[in-house]
Amino acid sequence: MSQNLFDTSKVDETAWHLQGNWAPVKEEVTVDSLEVKGEVPKEINGLYVRNGMNPRSGYSDHWFFGNGMLHGFNFENGKVSYKNRYVKTPYYEKDMDIMSSFGDLSSSPANTHIVEHAGKYLALEEAHLPWEVDDQLETKGAYDFGGKLKGAMTAHPRICPKTGELLFFSYSSFAEPYLTYYRVNPEGKLIQIEPIEIPRAVMMHDWNITENHVVFMDLPIISDMNLAIETGSPFGFKPECGARLGVMPRNGSNADVRWFEVDPCYVFHPLNSYEEGNNIVLYVCKQQEAMVGGFQDIYGGDTTVARLWKWTIDLDLGVVKEEQIDDAPCDFPRVDDRRTGLKNDYGYCTTLDTKADSLTIGRYLLKYDLTNNKRLTHDLGENVTGGEAVFVPRSSDSKEDDGWAISMAYEAETDRSKLLVINSQDFESSPVAEIYAPQRVPNGAHGSWVSKD
Repeated sequence: MSQNLFDTSKVDETAWHLQGNWAPVKEEVTVDSLEVKGEVPKEINGLYVRNGMNPRSGYSDHWFFGNGMLHGFNFENGKVSYKNRYVKTPYYEKDMDIMSSFGDLSSSPANTHIVEHAGKYLALEEAHLPWEVDDQLETKGAYDFGGKLKGAMTAHPRICPKTGELLFFSYSSFAEPYLTYYRVNPEGKLIQIEPIEIPRAVMMHDWNITENHVVFMDLPIISDMNLAIETGSPFGFKPECGARLGVMPRNGSNADVRWFEVDPCYVFHPLNSYEEGNNIVLYVCKQQEAMVGGFQDIYGGDTTVARLWKWTIDLDLGVVKEEQIDDAPCDFPRVDDRRTGLKNDYGYCTTLDTKADSLTIGRYLLKYDLTNNKRLTHDLGENVTGGEAVFVPRSSDSKEDDGWAISMAYEAETDRSKLLVINSQDFESSPVAEIYAPQRVPNGAHGSWVSKD
């Protein structure tokens, strides 16, 4: 075989991302009423939908490469229904692999996230166009904002709670411009496209916004053909390339970006960011290094597991203060979406197991009280693991932590999955409701709450 940009020769059907609750499920099902332990609060009305990697064939060369499958839990007056659907892109229909999908922006796995904006549900993966589905999770088609989007879209856009704008970026691993910024108005029209200059191609998985700025993270997972020859992967961690945060006004251009150096590290997911006087504060799940042995090595022990850190960018002095907030290994951070880009007092994370041989989600959910520097822990129980915790407010105008944290959990002993509903103001107590899925829901990536109130 000729040189493969993603050498998967060392991966077989016993790979960790195909075992246990990482393994895919085969069926698309629809169930009108789910088994519930406890009581579902009647104030919760809407759709929780989570995306994840679920290889159609039962096998994929890497966790990132499985077909996107959406799992939807619809809440209505204390009852919950469920359906799961593949996102039926060409990647699914032709049963493609990741290499054959490059060069065709529509051939997305669509497997990482899903967001709703301007009435459209977009299933996302960072190397291709978004794919639109309807509120029944049925696939509609590739979405390019009326032909204006000519490149990929990040899996981590941000929706501003004040303006209603959708902000996102794309990165290229092989050609300039390596980074492009986009702004979409509340009606869903793409109104700004800005190429951003960075010195080399990097894997920029996520980013940050504030009320008036965006913050890019130029961190040293580098895309380099020399790495492909050395490791079989074009991606690798190169701390000697340095690490920077780029601050730009939300309606600015490349000429307006200010760059601030930080210690070499990697951040897959920030918690939130906001302005505080002439400072920009970022809470991030920061890991010391990542993909040290190439793209296959997304987990390489304790140094590749994140902890919660605080970065304070001083716009006057041109420096960044770096502080570790906690030593608990965690990731998949979320805040109340109504606080995106605004000062938040609370945040939620999921623990990871640093003693395992591969990426392993832990048995605890964490709630951070950032104002009082406290961590609350929700114990899922023996042989139970969780997932990303998404916040559901009690009402549109309730205070920041008045509502529920909802999270998928997996019971290893029973081989069953359940959606937990946890009272945020009584976070360490048992869930108020445990909603059992009709089939196992594999560990996945990210999801969204879409209120119907």
